Amino acid sequence: MSLRNIQLKMIDRVRVTIAFRADASLEIGSGHVMRCLTLADALQAQGAQCHFLCREHPGHLCELIEARGYPVHRLPQEARDTNTAVTSVTEPKLDHAHWLGASWDEDAAACLPLLAELAPAWLVVDHYALDHRWERAVLDGLSGSRPRLLVIDDLADRHHIADLLLDQNLGRQVEDYRGLVPEGCQVLAGPRYALLRPEFREWREASLSRRAREPGLRRLLINLGGVDKDNVTGQVLDALITCDLPADLQISVVMGASAPWRESVAAQAAAMPCPTEVVVNVSDMARRMAEADLAIGAAGSTSWERCCLGVPSIIVEIADNQAGIVAAVVKAGAGIAPSGLHTSCFVRSIDNAVAKAVERSRLKTMSDAASELCDGDGVPRVVQALISKGITVRPALSDDAENVWRWRNDGVSTAFYLSQEKTKFSDHLAWFESALASPERDLLIVEIGRKPAAHVRFDRCLETKGTAEVSIYLNPDLRGQGLGAPILRAACNFAFEKGLNLILAQVHIENTASLKIFTRAGFKQISINGSFKSLEMERSTFPRVDVNVPKGAT
Repeated sequence: MSLRNIQLKMIDRVRVTIAFRADASLEIGSGHVMRCLTLADALQAQGAQCHFLCREHPGHLCELIEARGYPVHRLPQEARDTNTAVTSVTEPKLDHAHWLGASWDEDAAACLPLLAELAPAWLVVDHYALDHRWERAVLDGLSGSRPRLLVIDDLADRHHIADLLLDQNLGRQVEDYRGLVPEGCQVLAGPRYALLRPEFREWREASLSRRAREPGLRRLLINLGGVDKDNVTGQVLDALITCDLPADLQISVVMGASAPWRESVAAQAAAMPCPTEVVVNVSDMARRMAEADLAIGAAGSTSWERCCLGVPSIIVEIADNQAGIVAAVVKAGAGIAPSGLHTSCFVRSIDNAVAKAVERSRLKTMSDAASELCDGDGVPRVVQALISKGITVRPALSDDAENVWRWRNDGVSTAFYLSQEKTKFSDHLAWFESALASPERDLLIVEIGRKPAAHVRFDRCLETKGTAEVSIYLNPDLRGQGLGAPILRAACNFAFEKGLNLILAQVHIENTASLKIFTRAGFKQISINGSFKSLEMERSTFPRVDVNVPKGAT
């Protein structure tokens, strides 16, 4: 099953709340909010309730977020010069501190009562102006259960106390965050985790196939960000007037509703020598990219949208923090970068870039290179990481007996057991109580959020100390959703921490789903005995995972 088809149902009887802290403005742009909305859409589809905490900067997107169906808790814009808004002159000032519209501690104080009321399971922070100080103030200020923290970043320039950190940019390595995040923080690095809307993955095959059939430049797409406060779009259109363009070229310019230069760009478009349209707030961006033979675009998150669809790009660095993305895309051969933005050299640079790009062989080469950088499956990968981080392992209790009995007797699984007979609940209850009391067995319950997800049993081998055979009964409601392997890994990690050195397993040769779970969890096949495969996992080779263990669990 491909990641794009995974449907991760979260909690049936308890709705998980996830809070997002992200801003948009004329200076910040729209990218941070838009990628958070993409993640929120995926989480909401799985049952989560998502809330946004946003400051009302000029150019904010609060109405757009609400139109997408999410509550927005608005933070008012401070009426003062926030360039000097720091708690103390002795504290380090972040390069993007002025983006916040307040000092970090004022922002934390404003967010705390909102988060206390929401009691989120996860807090997602996507903001260059926030670091470990804000995170610590918020997390320490919340009484009760502390939410887990996902930080979305692009810079690797400040400290965080995150449980999970995402940097989706090409060339980014896990090592870039060494020393900036806690040792137990999982870092998701590179376009493999790019937060793209599902439509881009859905259009990928058609886009790549069309480019193989129809080389050449007939449709040019221009998209320099949702805001484009410096009117880079206008500079590009000026430059294109002097370029040697195909006679049948059609140009499409995409802008955001809050772009301050929209009317000016529309006037320029009307005077262009080839048909040029200006469209605003499009809902079919993937289709437009798939139909474009070349794009002139900003080096932000939209870079990975273009790569997913194999769109050759003239990639423009419109902000200092995009230099790394531009360099990495050009090095990979997926784009051409003009220089001299905001100078007289820009026209000549665009002319040269277009001249290089219009070569049919160059378009194909850039398309192939771009498509290798991003496959569009980043969202389900990030969601799986969120779910895995939320796994809790605890010893089983008497109250768990009914769930375990129901899972064990599920018709799909029973066919592959050594004993295929279904058990009566009275017999199962007697066995369960005996097993709980036995020093030779460890019965565990794995939960995702507050929902029981699986029962994992370890039967210790009396003749070999530190060795046990594992059995797993997955909640049937979660079958086919990609959760088996992380659940099994979490339970094995728990067992290794409690003293096991070797874990064995017997899996029916026709039970391909279970074999896949055990293989993905790290088990290796050692033999085949009749209808069963024997597998094992050693503590010495097992990669340690982060598992929640409730207080008092032994």
